[in-house]
Amino acid sequence: MTDKRVEGVVLRATPYRENDRILTLLTPDRGVISLYVRGLSKNKPAVLNLTTPLSRAEFVFKKGRSNLYRFLDGTIIDLHLPLRRSYRHLEVAGKILQSILKTQMPGKDSYALYLLLISFLKKLPKAIEPETFWATFQLKLLKHEGLLEIAKNCLSCASAPAMQILDGESRCSQCGGELGFPFKDEEWKTLRNLFDARSFEPLLTLKLSPSLTRGIDACFRSAVML
Repeated sequence: MTDKRVEGVVLRATPYRENDRILTLLTPDRGVISLYVRGLSKNKPAVLNLTTPLSRAEFVFKKGRSNLYRFLDGTIIDLHLPLRRSYRHLEVAGKILQSILKTQMPGKDSYALYLLLISFLKKLPKAIEPETFWATFQLKLLKHEGLLEIAKNCLSCASAPAMQILDGESRCSQCGGELGFPFKDEEWKTLRNLFDARSFEPLLTLKLSPSLTRGIDACFRSAVML
């Protein structure tokens, strides 16, 4: 069978037996796939590096007897070393990888999401407040999945200003009632800016209020049923 090549970011590396690993990758055209890597050794540091979470590389593989692809070779593109020098930034990067693992199905086309991921991982080390990047990525991921719509006015009555999120839609306090996730006026403006942001520059120094980050996290968990 012809060998295949794919670029991907390692989302998870699961130890298997003594010197093997099962990698879970996000790839642009194949979505989430799994590779079985055999015979890891300290004598092959390049292979060890490209089989660790956050590593971006080109992987060469072939189809095995099961749903696992068999790893043959690889070339490192980016180890994202700056992220590994700060616990706060590394923690946020880990949350981003976990959110993809929990929302993406194997084989699903992920080109746009892949570009979003590598962009966030590249810019994250420069963020003074990495938690802002995590909150923004949650919003972007929900938007990508079609699970969230942030608007100026309520999407139910279409007249009153939106201040809540209910079932992934923007609602006013009356239409949302007690079931919606409420936000303050300034928080809603920030929420809209993060949702529609097309540049990383405003995010690099932005610090969000604890109540806003909690609200975004609660909406994310509710949408993906965590």
